[in-house]
Amino acid sequence: MDKWLNSHWFARAVALLLAVMMWMVVNLESEPTSSIDGNQPVFIDGVNLHVKYDTDQFQVVKQQRTVQVALQSNNPFYRHNFFPSDSWEVYVDATGLGKGTHKVPVQYKGFPDEVKVGIIPNMVEITLEEKKTVEREVNVEMLGQVAPGYSAGEPIVKPFRALVRVPESQVDTVAAVKASVDLEGATSPIKTTVPLKVVDKSGNVIQGADVVPLTVEVNIPVTSPFVKVPLKINLTNEMPNGYSLASVDSSVDEVTVYGPKEVVDALKSSTYTGPSIDLSNLTSDRVLELKLPLMENIVKVEPEYLKVSLKVVPSTTKRLEKIPIRISGLSESMQAKVLSTDGEEISTVDFDIIGAAEVLDQFRQEDLQIVADVSNMPAGVYEVALNYIFNQSDYIKQASNAPKQVTVEITNKQR
Repeated sequence: MDKWLNSHWFARAVALLLAVMMWMVVNLESEPTSSIDGNQPVFIDGVNLHVKYDTDQFQVVKQQRTVQVALQSNNPFYRHNFFPSDSWEVYVDATGLGKGTHKVPVQYKGFPDEVKVGIIPNMVEITLEEKKTVEREVNVEMLGQVAPGYSAGEPIVKPFRALVRVPESQVDTVAAVKASVDLEGATSPIKTTVPLKVVDKSGNVIQGADVVPLTVEVNIPVTSPFVKVPLKINLTNEMPNGYSLASVDSSVDEVTVYGPKEVVDALKSSTYTGPSIDLSNLTSDRVLELKLPLMENIVKVEPEYLKVSLKVVPSTTKRLEKIPIRISGLSESMQAKVLSTDGEEISTVDFDIIGAAEVLDQFRQEDLQIVADVSNMPAGVYEVALNYIFNQSDYIKQASNAPKQVTVEITNKQR
């Protein structure tokens, strides 16, 4: 015995035996602990409970929103945090049920076969209510303000009515279907497609309400400041010899002018300058379609086009006698008289006028003024041009025998 105890091989054998025993103690104790931990259930709280039902006919008005899920497995790999939330589902199936309150089992899918699943509670109550359809007119809710000076017109909606499906108990709460459009800063017409929302009498959105169509097209006219003013058509140059203008008829007498407020305000007591028509080659009746020009800083003119009918006839003449000559521009300290070629004072002239027969028949002597302008002329004798001012200057002109100028004598008044 003493020989063994003193042998170094014996000591080595004993040490090896002790090491094996310690390894067995550590490993044999740890394996049962792992098995016990793996059998402990893992709980997941607040799991959303989905309800499957006929959404066309019914609406869930009461249900349990969440449940607790317990998971258990001998395999420690399967823990709940290893399961992506979109790979499994907890639900109740009410697709074959009608309206009313039902107690239904909670089901699940998507978990591995090695995992035991428990749902708490495993039975829940749900209440289904039948949907009803009501029809409502679409109201446009205009938000914000258009640009200063501009105004928004009446909106046009396509389609202008919508169908709303809600649970039967909510039918009376459906007050309106709204389409909201932002007008902030708008300077031109708005055309947009917007989603519809169903609201109650307080203006709150009714959640879960189905609406058909989902969107509508909304058109809102946005106009700048405007004014309606008379239209003036410019007739330029003289008619060819032997022809006269009997009438000019326009499809519109006034136009609507849009533009900045200061520009529009300046036009209120004026006329709008329309298109020009050259008469120099006009020898027969014409019907012209002309575009209205845009004056400076004007945004738009309505209508954009107009028709002008011109009636052309052979010219005739009419004799005018004793038409007064008016002297204008004479200083208060001066006096003047018109002299004939032989030096005698005259106050009237005789001459012919040319125009269409129907126009000349209606001509009155007061429709003409003959003016000799002596503005800024001191005392003396002058040849002064005569200015013939016809009330209908586009239709009548003086003949060649009408004097173009007269002799005017200006003197100081006697004090």
